[in-house]
Amino acid sequence: MNNLGTVTLETERLILRRIKASDAEEAFNNWTSDPLVSRYVTWDTHENVDVTKELFTKWEEDYNKEHVYRWVVYVKELDTIIGTIDVVHQSVSQKTCEIGYCYGSKFWNKGYATEALKKVMEFLFNEVGFYLIEVRHLATNPASGRVMEKAGLIYETTLKNRFIDKVTHERTDLIIYSKIKDTN
Repeated sequence: MNNLGTVTLETERLILRRIKASDAEEAFNNWTSDPLVSRYVTWDTHENVDVTKELFTKWEEDYNKEHVYRWVVYVKELDTIIGTIDVVHQSVSQKTCEIGYCYGSKFWNKGYATEALKKVMEFLFNEVGFYLIEVRHLATNPASGRVMEKAGLIYETTLKNRFIDKVTHERTDLIIYSKIKDTN
């Protein structure tokens, strides 16, 4: 595998780049303070911009570590950042990884998540050398599953009752999609 770290990636509409602590205010305004977003992720809604800045400062320092792949997603036409996409777990020895992403709710249903996921998967497969990529979503967030399908991932399994929904407080399933590198 090639440890390239987080390099800038570009699509027709997006630039995926390293996160900077100075992105905190824009991120807070666009997604980290959005309860619709935090419902579907492991972290809670940020109460103020200082929480976001502290996290982004840590993430910026993480770029000094090997095998860190974490991007902020910038939409060219809107001149704003709308979310993040990153490798949340990986096994270098097995050449597998899990991708996580989140976007502000006002940017949902515009194809940005699919476009970014496709580009990151292409990079991780072709440039870094991962063999298998996995992505997960809560059953209460089927739109995320559609993003995964549009990006070419295949439904793999459902893990029953893995999380408690932050709104309903009821248990929900975790649905797993994956893709193996095309070797043709």
